[in-house]
Amino acid sequence: MKSVRFILWSLLVLALLIIGRPVLFLASVWWHDGSAIKVMPAAGQDDASRLNRAKAGEVIAVASDPVAAEHQLRELLQRAIRENRHISISGARHSMGGHTIYPGGIALDMRAFSRLELDEQKRLLIVGAGARWFEVIPFLDQRGYAVAVMQANNDFSVGGSISVNCHGWQNDAPPISSTVESFRIMLSTGNVLHCSREENRELFSLALGGYGLFGIILEVNLRVVPNDFYRAEAHAVVPSDYVSTYHELTRDHYDAGMAYGRISIAPESFFQEASITLLRRRNTGQPVKNTLVEIKPSLLKRVVFRGGVDSEYGKNLRWWLEKHIGETGGAILSRNQVMNEPSDFYLTRDPETTDILHEYFIPADHFSEFVAQARPILLKHRPELLNVTVRNVETDHETFLRYAPEEMFALVMLFHQRRTPDGETAMRNLTQELIDAALACGGRYYLPYRPHATQEQFLRAYPQAPAFFALKQKYDPASVFENQFSLNYRPRDLQEAIDAAKPTIQPYGRQK
Repeated sequence: MKSVRFILWSLLVLALLIIGRPVLFLASVWWHDGSAIKVMPAAGQDDASRLNRAKAGEVIAVASDPVAAEHQLRELLQRAIRENRHISISGARHSMGGHTIYPGGIALDMRAFSRLELDEQKRLLIVGAGARWFEVIPFLDQRGYAVAVMQANNDFSVGGSISVNCHGWQNDAPPISSTVESFRIMLSTGNVLHCSREENRELFSLALGGYGLFGIILEVNLRVVPNDFYRAEAHAVVPSDYVSTYHELTRDHYDAGMAYGRISIAPESFFQEASITLLRRRNTGQPVKNTLVEIKPSLLKRVVFRGGVDSEYGKNLRWWLEKHIGETGGAILSRNQVMNEPSDFYLTRDPETTDILHEYFIPADHFSEFVAQARPILLKHRPELLNVTVRNVETDHETFLRYAPEEMFALVMLFHQRRTPDGETAMRNLTQELIDAALACGGRYYLPYRPHATQEQFLRAYPQAPAFFALKQKYDPASVFENQFSLNYRPRDLQEAIDAAKPTIQPYGRQK
């Protein structure tokens, strides 16, 4: 009897030792975590990076009524030309490189311009550019539809999403531009043009992924898809087999509704283990309506995620939990539920720090090569890396300043950084080395983030850029639409850069 009690007590002590440490660790993270989500800086003052010093001189909130807004914008454009002012355009302000700010300029706050209408027969969503995805998703969910392509979170604006030509967990899909049927855009003259693949095709390709430099996108017609249910399943994989395993799981599989990957940032398996999460479609035959419920974002998920900051144990714990339990625990979720989660909830609440994104697009054949090159770079610099998500992006046939001239695998890296000059210098040095590694693998880097790439790196990654800026002059000769992205990366001698780039620039629709 004593021996049985001894065994039971021993098992209880062992269980407490196993469970107790992670419970105490997560409790400590929760206790020290801030309680208030940081509010996004006001339009024209900063963006999601919270690192921009330049500020707009004036902020204009665009009217919600379409007719009133167009009248308001025409008058504003006339004034900007008369006063030689520059206009930048902002929605949710999740870009990180001053794309929504021109120093001393006029910043447009588009958020009120958010009208929603659904043409169910054509499966087209007519949406104002200022609408946020957290407005769009419930609107579609009530009608049994879902967004075809968007980011993995819901707190971005529609206009911002197509201006950066976003992509997400929609596997074997090009970027969001492929789902844009048409849009209306107001040029610096005040004229409104309708752009599609048949009408004003050149401007269509330039404004999609054009970072607000060609005009004010007013309304967008987006193709939508039926809402459906998915069950997540996780597949462990090593980075060298990632692409082949991903293709085996997704290609020619109708039930492969969405998919994404993670690369381990845990010290015990840093960049040597990975996982693929396949969201397998459970087709019901009919669009699924009213699947959203009022559920607050998971506090436990936040605590586990933030537990990795400055903690090797926290990073190892999170990776172990994701490998053995998964992010959804095998729950059945609708497409709208999967995408209806805010990114802001998981970000730092420490006012002295910020969370910064990088993203690198790597051709499928060179994915494992880039991972192998990135690992020693990251180990040398020792940044506070919190997450690496992997997404596949199919060839972009739509946009001029494209990042996916062929199938690419995107590595989305999230870093925690101090808001100091030393923090910025360290991040710039790391970024430039990672960009060089991506370029050596035939890849590119994503443009919505911090302006740490050199001019030479930008032109190597986007050889069509001189022609892009030359065409901007064609559509915006007074340079009314400007921001810090154009200030940083427009070629200094534009004509010389265009002449040098001519051998690499092919007609629209064929850039490599």
